[in-house]
Amino acid sequence: MQLSNTNFIFSNQPRYRLARHGLFWGVVQLYFTVLYGVFPISYFLHRGYGKPEAFFLGFFSSGVSSLIFMPAHMVLSYGIIYVLFPRYLDKGPYWKMVVGVILFSFLSASASALLSTSVVAPLHAWLGTSRARGGGLTYLLMAGLRGGITVGGFAAAIKLVKIWYLKEQAYRQIEKEKFNAELQLLKSQIHPHFLFNTLNNLYALTLRKSEQSPAVVLKLSQLLSYMLYDCNASEVPLEKEIAFMKNYIGLEQLRYGSRLDVSMNFHGNLQGIQMAPLLLIPFLENAFKHGTSEQLEQAWIFLDLSVDDQVLTFKLVNSRDADTVVPASVGATSVGGIGLQNVRKRLELLYPGRYELKIQPEEETFLVDLTLQLPRESAVLKPNTVPVAEIPV
Repeated sequence: MQLSNTNFIFSNQPRYRLARHGLFWGVVQLYFTVLYGVFPISYFLHRGYGKPEAFFLGFFSSGVSSLIFMPAHMVLSYGIIYVLFPRYLDKGPYWKMVVGVILFSFLSASASALLSTSVVAPLHAWLGTSRARGGGLTYLLMAGLRGGITVGGFAAAIKLVKIWYLKEQAYRQIEKEKFNAELQLLKSQIHPHFLFNTLNNLYALTLRKSEQSPAVVLKLSQLLSYMLYDCNASEVPLEKEIAFMKNYIGLEQLRYGSRLDVSMNFHGNLQGIQMAPLLLIPFLENAFKHGTSEQLEQAWIFLDLSVDDQVLTFKLVNSRDADTVVPASVGATSVGGIGLQNVRKRLELLYPGRYELKIQPEEETFLVDLTLQLPRESAVLKPNTVPVAEIPV
């Protein structure tokens, strides 16, 4: 059984709990055996007992003594972690916990003094390892208190570390769930927004009874397949996102025909790159909705996407009429429209501090420039949440 096994540390199963407690008290036993075994050895050597048996006898007597005192140490240790912590650590009042610690410390010291006089002292007398001690009952209580606080302090510290760790993990889990819920809300807003625009395009073609309508339906089915199945993942291959954009642009080209000139460049290390789905499509939607669809003459769109050492650079420029009114909310630091607002929020959630987005509306053009530092690998933390009162020790 390895200590690195999380079951050993956190599991509430009896076999793991017994193993944890056995290990803890085994270490306590070894600690006091070595610590107090030094004094009888020094005592025997000082009296002239130069025999090897003195060493073994000294450690044997200290080992047996520490084993006898162990129940007294357990009174304070288990009183703190099983009685006081579950009742007062989270909700207080803390003065009751302080009073409880004092009470259990007194009980532990009293038990230790009783064991010392009734069991340990006769044992040492029988083994011939007794030493003269002064102070009477007060000395015995203070000695017992010292040992109990040492062991109880270690037990309480271990318990507090476990409580802190599990609370931290629970907090991260809550933040992760909140994060995922917000992302799902934003993605759910993207889907109907995109579908609404696409169906409007299809409606315009059917009104003209265009022969391109079947091709539009086919491309739309491919786009919806990607949105319904692939986009459920937190990340998708960049190549699929590019294919989605190409299909979307192809659908718009079917609608506008020769009136639209599109230039697309995709270069760099595009293979093996993962990114959040539907992150770039709102920029394209914006370019067609507020650029191409509002122009009576020739319209154009320029798209350039590259990846260099996990840095994605996306640049999109589209033409627009000079007299088109630009919303006041659109600028270098803010974006307007549902789609672009969602993209800003998703970037902030998914890539905080690792992106730079510039949106520059000019007199006859609209520029979007995005630089995105993509992570080299993804790690999803799924901690377990355990109430403090139920944390296994």
